[in-house]
Amino acid sequence: VEQWSAKLWAEIDIDGMESTTQKFWVEVKQLRGNIRNLPPYASLLQTIETFQKSIPLFANMKSEALRPRHWTALMETTGKSFDINPKTFTLQNLVELKLHKFKEEIDGIVTGAQKELQIEKGLQEIDDAWRGSKFSVFKYKNRVYILASVEDINLQLEENLLNLQSMGASRYITPFIAEKTAWEKKLSLIAETISIWLQVQTKWMYLEAIFIGSDDIRNQIPKVAERFDTVDENWEKIMVSVHKNTNVKEACHVDGRKALLDSLLVQLDKCQKGLSNYLETKRCAFPRFFFVSDDELLSVLGTSDPTAVQEHMLKMFGNCKSLIFRGSSNVVTGMKSSEGESFTFMNNITADGPVEKWLTLVQLEMISTLREISKTALFHLPKSNRVAWVKDNLSMVALVGTQIWWTWEVEDAFERVQKQGDKAAVKVLAQKLTKQLIDLVAEVRGNLAKLNRKKINTLIIIDVHARDIVDNFVRDSILDAREFDWESQLRFYWDKGADDCIIRQCTGTFDYGFEYMGLNGRLVITPLTDRCFMTLTQ
Repeated sequence: VEQWSAKLWAEIDIDGMESTTQKFWVEVKQLRGNIRNLPPYASLLQTIETFQKSIPLFANMKSEALRPRHWTALMETTGKSFDINPKTFTLQNLVELKLHKFKEEIDGIVTGAQKELQIEKGLQEIDDAWRGSKFSVFKYKNRVYILASVEDINLQLEENLLNLQSMGASRYITPFIAEKTAWEKKLSLIAETISIWLQVQTKWMYLEAIFIGSDDIRNQIPKVAERFDTVDENWEKIMVSVHKNTNVKEACHVDGRKALLDSLLVQLDKCQKGLSNYLETKRCAFPRFFFVSDDELLSVLGTSDPTAVQEHMLKMFGNCKSLIFRGSSNVVTGMKSSEGESFTFMNNITADGPVEKWLTLVQLEMISTLREISKTALFHLPKSNRVAWVKDNLSMVALVGTQIWWTWEVEDAFERVQKQGDKAAVKVLAQKLTKQLIDLVAEVRGNLAKLNRKKINTLIIIDVHARDIVDNFVRDSILDAREFDWESQLRFYWDKGADDCIIRQCTGTFDYGFEYMGLNGRLVITPLTDRCFMTLTQ
């Protein structure tokens, strides 16, 4: 005990002291005979046991968690003042203070120190983590560096912020409140900066493909292109800097970096708005551009190659898969459907100049050509074999032609009833329609080309509905064109005054439009679909 008492406190080995004391106590307890009755025995045993009881106190005070502030708190609690200089402070000095009288107070201070040590280690772990946290960057299009995935960094941010929040809820946070608050501010700045950084990067990558890769777009909106060039220059400087020093904490805390990224985001939004306004003017000039996305429209506008529209034709026109060009020239001679059906324009269109202008000419020529084809086909229908006529004409021309002719035949039957007194006129028409339907069924059972088979299948659906309507007229004695049962039908007319196809239903009147539909199929017509058409047209 005397040897230990003379030792410096910093050099005391608590574990060695405890094991030696325990060993000595066992040896004393094993003494036998009269030795136990001698006065020194009891005194020695009491000294050993008293020293043993002090060892846990020594162990507590030897804790690595104790800092100078805890020794100061210890002095204030015990009312004793001492110097813990490791070069002079011995175990004897500690024993003389009789600190065992303040065991509970000391235990409380040591427990608090250990909790504070956990917080201290947690803050140190956060510091160590961000010293080693680095951005991963790579070259984009062999031109500019960009950030790779920051998922791991975001997970680390989330974890560290949660840890700091837990520390803040601890009653032992007081000594570290300033450091904890500083880290919260640092991590919040990192999170905000990375969020803005990624937004800038996403917008920059989108616009870079437009303004750097397409001179056509740049020439059409030069002010927007100039603004993007400024952004691009600043972005490149930032990323070169990050490539040189990829440490996340340092990169996000560069003076003015967040403010610069905020500014770039604002400028990119202006570029985006300028680009959107440009696209809006193009869409207003050619409304079918509303059917394609911004990226698809830009791919068309950003090139002088007229064939760039081909992959988007189905989105812009009813069933036009592609335009037909004359060889490798820019002369458009016709249209082709997704089923392979095609027709030739009466007047060729030169795909030159702004795309919206020559596509408008294509649209007008489509309407004009299909109107003339339909007019010619309708003229020849009464004098032709109906099945052969259907095969010889475009699908949509055959459908609209037969519907126009059916409307005329029904109203002609009504007129014969009213003016000529032919009461059987509607019934005779019903028989004729049945025969026409039988002829189509017989034809479809034979060997037909794929396009003709699909064309006749669609026509059968129309003919079945037409026959059913006339059969109902016969059943219900509908003999006048002014009857609601007829007025409520979808009726097709060739208006000689307008020289155009007109559709009527009740009070509604519409132009046919002559949008090329190829061989689009047709749903079976039911009373429900009839009511749907009625709702749409009124």
